[in-house]
Amino acid sequence: MPDLLDALAKVTGLPRTEMVTLAEQVRANIQKLDSCAWHEFAPLPDASNPTRQKYRCLRCGGDIDRTAYRWHEIGRRPAPDAQSDDRQP
Repeated sequence: MPDLLDALAKVTGLPRTEMVTLAEQVRANIQKLDSCAWHEFAPLPDASNPTRQKYRCLRCGGDIDRTAYRWHEIGRRPAPDAQSDDRQP
C-alpha cells in the first residue's frame, strides 16, 4: 500500500531510501543541537552558493542554516559560567 514517502518520491524524484536516509540525518542533527548547552557556531565554507550559508556548532557538531543562525545570534544569552555543570567540555 502506497504511503506518504511513495507520494514524495514520485513528486521529488528522490528514491524512497534516500528520503529515509535524509530523515535520519535530520534527526541526528536535531539530537546534537538539542543536547548542546551552549552553541558556538562557525560558518562552513560553501563557495558554490554563499547565500545558502550554513553554520556548524564547534561544541556539538550540529548544523544550522543562515536564518537559524541569525535568530540564534539575536537571542544569544551569556555563556554559562565555566564552573557550571551545564557547560559541555
